[in-house]
Amino acid sequence: MSEVTCDQTRAISDRIIFDGDMNDKGTLFGGKTLSLLDENAGLAAFKYTNAKVVTASYDHMNFWSPITPRDYIRLQSYVTGAAHRAIEVFSKITTYDVATKQPIIAFTSFCTMVTLKEFGEVDFDTIVPETDEEKYLCSGWSDRVQERRIAHQNRHEFLNHLEL
Repeated sequence: MSEVTCDQTRAISDRIIFDGDMNDKGTLFGGKTLSLLDENAGLAAFKYTNAKVVTASYDHMNFWSPITPRDYIRLQSYVTGAAHRAIEVFSKITTYDVATKQPIIAFTSFCTMVTLKEFGEVDFDTIVPETDEEKYLCSGWSDRVQERRIAHQNRHEFLNHLEL
């Protein structure tokens, strides 16, 4: 098994915000936000494993600041941990005011991507964080995995309480 830095898995996408992407409040529609993030996070996971992946879950989603048509955005995603068939990807959106270029963190999340079963259990490379941000986020990976395990174990109880 070899080592891969977070930066080697990083996917970056800059985008202009269009009026058609807005909700009735004049901010970026949440569904559009997630669509953009899912594509970017999937690319980060693919760069890491070079195998087809699908989205299993999103958690720790936070809309920190509204995204408006006077902003352009930068999406960044990179792998923060992996085991078995699951890959955790951290994503963030930074807005930049088109007039002032002032950056603001607008959105953050973690998602779990899983490799397709046809690939079996993957022998993942070790993730090596380099920056303070990467070290901080990677250090919390095992705690987030444990939270997801508990939620996964409780899913049947949760689903059994939902009406069809």
